[in-house]
This record gives sequence, C-alpha cells and structure tokens, in this order.
Amino acid sequence: LREMRHENLNLYLGLFVDSGILALVVEHCPRGSLADLLADSDVRLDWMFKSSLLMDLIKGMKYLHLRGLTHGRLKSTNCLVDGRFVLKITDYGLPMILQSQNLSLPEDPQDLLWTSPELLRNPVRGGSFAGDVFSFSIIIQEVISRTLPYAMMDMPAHEIVDRLMKPPPLCRPVVSVDEAPAECLNLMNECWNEDPTKRPTFDDIFKQVRPESFSESL
Repeated sequence: LREMRHENLNLYLGLFVDSGILALVVEHCPRGSLADLLADSDVRLDWMFKSSLLMDLIKGMKYLHLRGLTHGRLKSTNCLVDGRFVLKITDYGLPMILQSQNLSLPEDPQDLLWTSPELLRNPVRGGSFAGDVFSFSIIIQEVISRTLPYAMMDMPAHEIVDRLMKPPPLCRPVVSVDEAPAECLNLMNECWNEDPTKRPTFDDIFKQVRPESFSESL
C-alpha cells in the first residue's frame, strides 16, 4: 500500500496497532469527506465542481484497479477532500489488512447501501472490480442530488438492502433528468447494471467520459 502513489489516492502512511485497536495512518484532508462536503449547505457546488470531484474519483479508481487492487468499501465517507478540493480515495486495501489480522467490521445496513446486489447476496472479502463500479454509481447519485443514497425512496436502509438482494423489481435511486448532463446520467445507469459483466471498467469509464460534455452547464 505504501507504494501506491496517485494524486487521487489518500496517502497511506502506516498501520497503528495497540491493545486490540487497529487504525490506518493516512494523510490529513482538512475538508473532511465527500459526504461532509455534500451535506454542507454553505458550500456551493455547481456542476463544474461536481464533475471535477467525479473525475478525481474515476482517475483514482482507475489507478487502483489497474494495479489489481479492489476497494471493497467504496462510499462517499471513504472519499476525502483536501484543502484544494481535490478528492482522494481512502481505506483502499482495508479488507486485506483486516483479513491479515483476522478481524472483520460490523455490517450496518446503512453502510451496505453502496454494495452491489451480487455482493450482498454472496459477500466476497475485499469486494470485486464490478462491485466497485456499482458503488461508484451510488456516489454519482449522491453528488448529483446532494442526498444520501436512495434518500428519495423514503424507506429504512435494511428494507432497501432486502430489495437490492431480491429483484424484481430492480431497486435503484431515482434521479431527475434535469439534475445532470445526459452523459453523466447514462454513465450512472451503466454502472449500476444488475449484471456485473455488463458494467464498464474504470478504464472504460475514463476513456468514455469526455470532460467537455461531462462538465457541461445545466
């Protein structure tokens, strides 16, 4: 993990273990998480700003996947924002570290809202490449609407998780067509495809997204 160097990855500095406490030591990002930023009504997020955050996430995940590492816990609280408003992915490699220490994390239904249906049905420690892409699609919804995952469905997290695991019908967030450019909405839909083999890779996404249209004004 120490060899991972990319502008959009939060720098891993080491591991702290003491009296049963395990913690990752990473670089400090003063703006907090992406979730914090989206929830802060004092921060104005125009589409140019939103698209910049999403592009940072795409570039960071492309780097991670091209090096053969899945994230497994990708969500807005694991995306940090530095003082220059650059998004940096954190907690990558955490499942691998937990496994090496024979540890696991408790599963809160709220934390599972970013998890793909196939991984909810058949959990894989460390996740999967296609599972990370699904998680990215839920973050797209958060960034577009500045709401929590599936907030428009107005139901508790455990019910949403149950519906994700047992289609039909498919359970997905609802985003208005006037909230984002068509290219972004199309990408979101591709990334949360029920069939993981039909989701694009982050390399595909990086090649597919044209910055000039992805960041077009609404």
